[in-house]
Amino acid sequence: MGELVAWGLGLAFGYVASSTLTTHWRIVIFAFSVLLLGALITLLSGEMFDEPWLVFVDIGQVAIAALIGVFAVPFGLRLLQRLVRSEAR
Repeated sequence: MGELVAWGLGLAFGYVASSTLTTHWRIVIFAFSVLLLGALITLLSGEMFDEPWLVFVDIGQVAIAALIGVFAVPFGLRLLQRLVRSEAR
């Protein structure tokens, strides 16, 4: 279940942060936030105490999902908007 949370939060975080990634410092803060979010997901799911190396897996999942959220989700939403507009006419 933690994997779904990591992917969902990563996609949402990437989509929300996509318009704010304009300067070097904001990109650094975004990367640090991805690390923090991945570590928190592992900690709150209880995996940290059983197998601590899973922190790297969750951080990787959040990072990939955030990158998809930054680049692919806005493109997909624009594509869906065009599709809905053409069907409405």
